[in-house]
Amino acid sequence: MTIAVMHEPRRVNRIKPGLVFLAAAFLIILLLLAVAFIGPNAELSRRVNPAAPPINLAAFQTAPETPLLVWVAKGAAPGTQKASEPGQLAYVNGNGVADTILELPQGTSRVQSCGDTPMSPDGKLYAFYVGQDAGSLYVMRGSDKQAAKIGDVQALTCLGNGTFQYAPGSNRFGYISYEGDAAKSEFADGFLHIVNSSDFTELYKYENVTAFDLIDTGAAFVSFFTNDKNEADEAAVIWWNGTSQQEVATLKPASEDCKFTSASITILPDGKLMLVLGHRCKKGDTTTNWQLYSVNPNDKSATLAANASQKGAFAAFARSNDIYLSPDGKQALFTVPDGVTANTVGIKRVSVTDLSISDVIDKEVVTPTLNGTTNAYPRVSPDGKWLAAVVTTPNAANSIYIWSLTDPSVAPIMISAGSKGDIVTSMEFTPDSSRLLAVMGGDKKTNNSLVSIEVASGRDSRIARGHFDKGLTISADGSQAALLDWQIPEDTKQQPYLNLVSVNLNDGSTTTLYTGADIVDGKTTNQRFAYPMSFVGGAVSTGAAG
Repeated sequence: MTIAVMHEPRRVNRIKPGLVFLAAAFLIILLLLAVAFIGPNAELSRRVNPAAPPINLAAFQTAPETPLLVWVAKGAAPGTQKASEPGQLAYVNGNGVADTILELPQGTSRVQSCGDTPMSPDGKLYAFYVGQDAGSLYVMRGSDKQAAKIGDVQALTCLGNGTFQYAPGSNRFGYISYEGDAAKSEFADGFLHIVNSSDFTELYKYENVTAFDLIDTGAAFVSFFTNDKNEADEAAVIWWNGTSQQEVATLKPASEDCKFTSASITILPDGKLMLVLGHRCKKGDTTTNWQLYSVNPNDKSATLAANASQKGAFAAFARSNDIYLSPDGKQALFTVPDGVTANTVGIKRVSVTDLSISDVIDKEVVTPTLNGTTNAYPRVSPDGKWLAAVVTTPNAANSIYIWSLTDPSVAPIMISAGSKGDIVTSMEFTPDSSRLLAVMGGDKKTNNSLVSIEVASGRDSRIARGHFDKGLTISADGSQAALLDWQIPEDTKQQPYLNLVSVNLNDGSTTTLYTGADIVDGKTTNQRFAYPMSFVGGAVSTGAAG
């Protein structure tokens, strides 16, 4: 299907010479009436309909079966666009019409889904980030073709693993608006904002928050308070019930020479809280120490269940302190630094019943970091039963591990990325949680494959071969995936270019949606890209561009 870009037709009215004065006066009156009627709300209601098809949008060849949100710009790939021409976000519907949703501000270098759960559980909202290290958080409602700006934030807000969350019932969402220097500080904190999903009004705000967990009826969070050296010498555990807040525990380091460096928190089904704190001292044992606490909001008690020294540190620019709760709330996995890199961790298992601890894997599980990694970030299945992560090694042997969160003691599914140096570019669970889709194989325009892994059996199968780049989004019905695929010209002197393709997940057939260049007399010209953000109105998406 050919893509038609919406535009307003130009009209030319011929006026007889004798009526010029009368027509001019009439037009002036109409203009005055229009200004008075539209008033200050003109900008809010204005639709962006380019008078002529922009070259970037005109490159669409085929309409997707499901509406798709894309970032289109001039350049060989995301990150190569000029600062003065960052492009736009466009909504392409199944009828072949492309609408510009947002003209990107000059200097934009990051355009990405917000965190690992950008789509609300009910599939009606999609959150994304636009900017540089500092930028703006937007939320798009279904196919409204409008993006609401929620606030100005740091890119750290959309890094994932708890920085942005929806409540399970999709009635609200929360995010931490980090301080400008948070990524370079000893710990990352900022203002927690909780927003009503229906009208985007702010319900609650609190300062100095390092971690939070959100449910339909409230939120639990950890707020660090500092001394005159800006060291976190107090951790307040706070419960907000939707109308009021209450500090349910106040934790302090082991001594005056010690401080807190990180936090994560989760709400258990019985209303109790579990949190992991990073702890470090200046004297004696100066290594990083993790502390696992159980907190009972009803009697305001806090129990230190376990703690241990750990190699490495909780880096503010990486998400190395995370808790993954089992669906029944009886067990949890939590991460601790491994000392290998700032964004690789080990995983431990804790029984919620008796708070006993056991090791799951000791090191080299890849987690999110602000500057990005070659391998994909961890993903939890939509039903909360599976955790997928990439495990790497010093000799660049990468594998996907899939753990059952229902029973974390069971050995994980393990799938190798391929030969030494092969990577897992992108991965995401299908909406029904039955499969993990992953792009595995070579890097930097070399051969790789889109692979399906059945979580029930552990069986993997190749769906399609290509030269796939970062970026993967899956339609809500699980029938198709959108990816970027490098096209390699036969003439090796010509530059490769990126096509946006749709892959049928049932039979592996591939359809080109957008061509990333013009081929004129055998030469690659006018390079551009269309980065797949999300199938709008219910989908899952992964990866960050720029």
